[in-house]
Parts: sequence; C-alpha cells; structure tokens
Amino acid sequence: MYFFAIALKNSLLYRKGVFFSFFGSFIFIAVNMMLWRALFKNDHDSYSYMVRYTIVSNIVSTLYSRKIAEFVGKKISTGEFAADIARPVNFFVASWAIELANICSRFMLCGVPVILVFLPFLFSGIYFNIGFFVLSVFMGHVFSILLYSLIGLGAFILVDVRPFRHLLDDTIRLLGGAFIPIVMLPSPIGEIASVLPFRFLYSFQLEMLLTPVDMARIAEGYCVLLLWIGLLAIMNISLCGLVFERSAAQG
Repeated sequence: MYFFAIALKNSLLYRKGVFFSFFGSFIFIAVNMMLWRALFKNDHDSYSYMVRYTIVSNIVSTLYSRKIAEFVGKKISTGEFAADIARPVNFFVASWAIELANICSRFMLCGVPVILVFLPFLFSGIYFNIGFFVLSVFMGHVFSILLYSLIGLGAFILVDVRPFRHLLDDTIRLLGGAFIPIVMLPSPIGEIASVLPFRFLYSFQLEMLLTPVDMARIAEGYCVLLLWIGLLAIMNISLCGLVFERSAAQG
C-alpha cells in the first residue's frame, strides 16, 4: 500500500500530461466516429456497434500497463534492481503497486471523462456478459503487466526498452483488436491476429460485451488466457533470476 499511495500522489501532481492524454483520446474517438459514419452511413446498427467498440476499447486501454516496461528497465540499467531484490518487499509486487497507482490516476483523469463525454453513445445498444467482461479485463490487466514487465527485464540485453515498448504498443493496437475487430482485418493479418495472445487484451473482452457469445467460447477464452498468464509469469520469474545473477556477477 505504501508504494501505491506514494505513486498515486505523485501521478496526480502532474495532471497536464493526463489532460493531454484525455484530449488525444477525445480526438481519436471523434475521428473514428466520423470514419464509421462514412463507412456505415446506411447501416445504423453497424455504426452504433463500431462507435461503442471504439469508446469501450479506449476506456479499457486506460486499465492496462505500459510504463512498467520502462520502470523495470530503468531499475536494471541503473543497477537499482539488485538492491531492490535484496529488500524484504517483493520486487514484482512493488513494481505492480506503482504501476497500479498510475493506472488508477489515468482512469480517473482520462477514462472517467471519456465515459461522461460519450455517455449517450455508450447507451445506444445492448450489452452482454458484463460480469465476464469485467473479469476478463482484470485478467487482461494481469496479462499486460506480465507482458510489459518482460520487456523491461530484457533491458540487460536491449539497454533501451522504449523502442520495443512502442513497437509492442502498435502491434497490440493492430493485432489485439484495439482499433477494429479482428474479424474485420484482411487476410492473412486477421489469421495471424487470431492466433497471437494480443487478442485477449481487447478483442476477447469487447466481443463478449457487445455480442451474444456462448459460454463454451467464453470458457475456452478464459482457459487460453490463463495459460498465457501462467507462461508469462514463468518467463518473468526465470528472466528475473537471470538478471539478478548477471547483476551479482557484475557487482
């Protein structure tokens, strides 16, 4: 709780960055709404669906981790990693608490305003499986934490993780269904996206929320997502041990 409270207080001190983030989200959603209006001018249902897809996707994105990659990478590049490992507080728990504070700040100052501004559009259709959707977003949050922390742990090889973090961001937006549903992607990009795990950050959640999906398909998605979370957790622990050994040898 200490790490979370301090990080939340610090993140709320710099509200200008979050304001510009909200402004960027507003412009992005507005431009997409004009795009969907042009593409589905004779199909109101499809237009409503895509507008809600864009808005909910933007809100969900505020709940996922990104900066943890640079946070962990900085710890490794500056040598603070070895000292943190020796402390009684678990390194992963402390890193997650700090990132969670940033996520809460981003959701309060960016996600909530987006909900309020576009509230009429959010109520323009029917929602399904809301409970399963919330659970899947939480699991997606855990998945994103593990995914981006793995990039950060690679700093002892990559040195600067920012280019790789931005590359991962762009890949997830395209192949995870953050921008448009995977079913709308052209072949073979759509086929590749359906195999990669990035779809469990956006496509899986939004599909079950905006369309009636049967329980068998939801259960299958949960099982696959849990497998990926377990695999990433093992990879994080293994790479963390390798980095610690490298740090100890260099020290």
